[in-house]
Amino acid sequence: MAEKKYYTSSAPQVSVSHCGGDLVVNTGMENAVTAVGADVEVQEAVDDLTINAGGDLKLTLPTAASLRIAYVGGDLVIRNLAGDLSLETARGDVVLTGAGHAKINVIHSDLSAKNGNGLLSIQTLHGDAALRRVADVAIGAIHGDLSVQVVNGRVDLHESHGDISLRSVSGDVSISQCARDVNLRNLGGRTAVQNVKGDIRLVGGLSAAEHTFAASGDIIVRWPAGAPLNLSATAPQIVNRLPLDKELTVDHTLTGRLGDGETTATFTAGGRIVLKEEQMVSSRWEDEGEGSFAFGFDFADLGEQIGRQVNEQIARLTSNFESKFGPDYSDKMAQKAARKAEEAARKAEQAAERIRQRAERQSARTAAGYGRPPSPPPPPRAKASADEQIKILKMVEQGIISPDEAATLLEALER
Repeated sequence: MAEKKYYTSSAPQVSVSHCGGDLVVNTGMENAVTAVGADVEVQEAVDDLTINAGGDLKLTLPTAASLRIAYVGGDLVIRNLAGDLSLETARGDVVLTGAGHAKINVIHSDLSAKNGNGLLSIQTLHGDAALRRVADVAIGAIHGDLSVQVVNGRVDLHESHGDISLRSVSGDVSISQCARDVNLRNLGGRTAVQNVKGDIRLVGGLSAAEHTFAASGDIIVRWPAGAPLNLSATAPQIVNRLPLDKELTVDHTLTGRLGDGETTATFTAGGRIVLKEEQMVSSRWEDEGEGSFAFGFDFADLGEQIGRQVNEQIARLTSNFESKFGPDYSDKMAQKAARKAEEAARKAEQAAERIRQRAERQSARTAAGYGRPPSPPPPPRAKASADEQIKILKMVEQGIISPDEAATLLEALER
């Protein structure tokens, strides 16, 4: 491939009008633009270059350069570009590492972005997106799944056709429409999640502001013990395990408060609303006094344990993949593995919820005088169950079984 070099200032304007293949953009210390490709045409003006490539193209730019891309027929990889990025159309995957402000019109495949420090604005994304350690995020429409972790800013999403997972967002969160499930954890700003066709799962507290959540399916809330909350929940079925003050239920609407604070949350669901403290199982179910229902299997925070074990394995695998196959391949594998881990944690939580409901029904029957309380399981069985739990987690960590297989085993044990 031919190499062409053009000396520029430290912050030139570079345009790629057409790239028929893959486009890889790196940055360097030199005040120059280097283009490598088999079929490359360059139009040079004062500190402004326009590049056209029929096939693959590799560019090296000054770090502060601004880049405008009209069309990429293959994959696009951009690393450590501090200047503004404008992308009209990318037919393949897009990987952004260490980007500044990025304005994107259409990506026809998947997006991976990490270590960004500017606004990431996307009009339409037809594939999945995995965003890690980024600043503000604004997405018009995404047709795949969205996974976002560690955002030093806000997340604004208008329309999603896949699942959404948001973790550790310091700014406001706005979701106008989602066709599937929404998972939320550790949110620091004002939250408005509306028109969710599936379920909403919220773990952790919220800021001192007004927050709204609405789903056609269920809403599951795991609230930190001691965190203040002014609550309004409306659903055909409400299961409340929070120690609310001034609790009142009228026409399928539950209101109440925890502590003194300015955190107000309104939940509206077409299915159930389940409110419980952040620990997986309430301590009152763990007492083994007379008339109580004892658990032979400890599901406390089991979903988080599986997720944590799998995430540690993912980190190790990603490091190995990156050293052997490069960062692009490792990012794709990490995205797929992360989705598996989240699904396993979700299934484990569902299993724990079924056991808790069974215990509640048995306790209610006992209190009403129907039958005698079941005797606690013998100590050897309880010990064996704990050992089985540890074995399953170790098998996931060692890669012997998948997260989905682990969830299946756990469900079998609770029957």
